[in-house]
Amino acid sequence: MIYTLGESLMDLIFESDSKIIAKSGGSMLNLSVSLGRCGSKVSLVSEFVEDLIGDKVVNFHRENNVDTKYINRYVHNKSPLALAVLDEDSIPTYSFYKPYPEKRVLKTPASIKKDDILVFGSFYSLEESIHNYIKGLTEMANSSKAIVIYDPNIRMAHKIDSEQTKKYLIENLAAADIIKGSNEDFCNIFGNGDDNYFVSELRKINPEAIIFITRGSEGARVFSKDQNCYISADSVKLKSTIGAGDNFTAGIVYSIKKQNIAKNDLAHLDSNALMKMLEYGKGFSSNVCTSYENYISKEFANSLIQN
Repeated sequence: MIYTLGESLMDLIFESDSKIIAKSGGSMLNLSVSLGRCGSKVSLVSEFVEDLIGDKVVNFHRENNVDTKYINRYVHNKSPLALAVLDEDSIPTYSFYKPYPEKRVLKTPASIKKDDILVFGSFYSLEESIHNYIKGLTEMANSSKAIVIYDPNIRMAHKIDSEQTKKYLIENLAAADIIKGSNEDFCNIFGNGDDNYFVSELRKINPEAIIFITRGSEGARVFSKDQNCYISADSVKLKSTIGAGDNFTAGIVYSIKKQNIAKNDLAHLDSNALMKMLEYGKGFSSNVCTSYENYISKEFANSLIQN
């Protein structure tokens, strides 16, 4: 089973002054839907509201083979929204409206099995009001010998200024078997630098993790303890880059399942296995950028299933 932990939102995407597109969103939701479309067994740990928008979001999960039993739904609250305005390069600028209740509760699985996968990330993973749930789930996953994947998705450096937030970020990075982020994420965490600098800083926190660094049109690279592999970016006609990073992570997860990689295998992966992860990550990410959806197309998913 693949468990994903993250927020569920309704994305309102402003392509122009006259065109607004509504899509179910949230980093882990995007990733979950893509994996569900590929036939993977995936369950999202999240929270939403008991209203019409919440019904649409939850039904969308179910339509795309995402298990919803760990989505807690609040009453007497408003649905969380993300407003995304696309610039001329199809890059979004976000505003978030998340009126969560004062006391938040996550439904989490009672157990996680060996070689299951737990994926989590974004600012959601740094929120104090749910930190105990996140820490408990990552500790359970690691003690069960499940694979833990963390995508920090830190797009604004000032969001991690507090000592408490930095502490949570370091805990999350230290808990992961695989860390995946963009160069922008790592610049916001560590300051400006190249990939080798980011890896050296991450190694101070987590000496063992496999590290993926994406650089948009400049491609992506993966670093294990003794391997370093690069893949160039595809040239595609961009419509929106929303979900591109989330789906790169989804491609990594799909490749792990496709290659039957267990947690104990991670320390010994050769360059072929790592390149396959990069290839699937690139494939998922490139497909998402060609539409206004935040997830891979059903046609692309079907082509993966048939192969």
